[in-house]
Amino acid sequence: LERDLDVPLLRRSISGVELTEAGLAFQVRASLLIEEMRRTREELQFMKEGANGRVAVALTSTVGLTLLPPALESFQRQMPRARVSINEDPVPLALRKLQDGTLDFMVVNTLSGSLGSAFHQQPLFDMSLMVAARRQHPFATAGSIRELNEHLWVAPGYAPDQDFVAQLFASHGQPAPARMLECESFAIAMHLLTRMDAFALLSAALIEQELTRRGVVALSLREPIPPARISIVTLRNARLTPTAQCLIACLQAQPLPAGMRRAEA
Repeated sequence: LERDLDVPLLRRSISGVELTEAGLAFQVRASLLIEEMRRTREELQFMKEGANGRVAVALTSTVGLTLLPPALESFQRQMPRARVSINEDPVPLALRKLQDGTLDFMVVNTLSGSLGSAFHQQPLFDMSLMVAARRQHPFATAGSIRELNEHLWVAPGYAPDQDFVAQLFASHGQPAPARMLECESFAIAMHLLTRMDAFALLSAALIEQELTRRGVVALSLREPIPPARISIVTLRNARLTPTAQCLIACLQAQPLPAGMRRAEA
């Protein structure tokens, strides 16, 4: 293969073998080709026999805890034998998985123009955001964002253009909180929020449906908080399998809870 391509793919040494930069690029392309072959076989089998296939998706916790359960019930009625893989990967990792074919699509906070031409975004819904804390937090009754930047915040490890907490403070002329606890696990982050004096920027629907009963309250702040848009992200010009198309359609068909509204394209 190296002779055919006239480029070294492996770096060999006494300590072992590792991929060169060209080898890494080849690995990504080869993985995508393998996944495309699988999807093609799945689609042809579906056309021939109506068989169910496989779909892998990465999504935000908000979607997973609100729209996903009823969407999956609808999906399983239509494709009872389909295999579904659900991931809660950080956005940079999910994008890499999308590129190498490991994922069929993502449902995540809409990314900026820096996403690149390899991807396509389809708006799904807009969601209201609120600052939340446990009911016992000494500043749970704060009325302004200006009172909160000296306190601890819990947040995911944002991509550079997705630091919504920093953007919120900047939009009101305030520096970003210096005390940030990054936590990729939503379950751990919410457990910490209920046990520590910390703040988080969360979906209003998620607070109402899942967190109020756990002692988390939304702060009544004077300053408005811009909504966040959730989008379906796919590889541009990718041909989704019937299984992936069905799951997307089920997500799109779900009634939206309070705090969410349909996004305009």
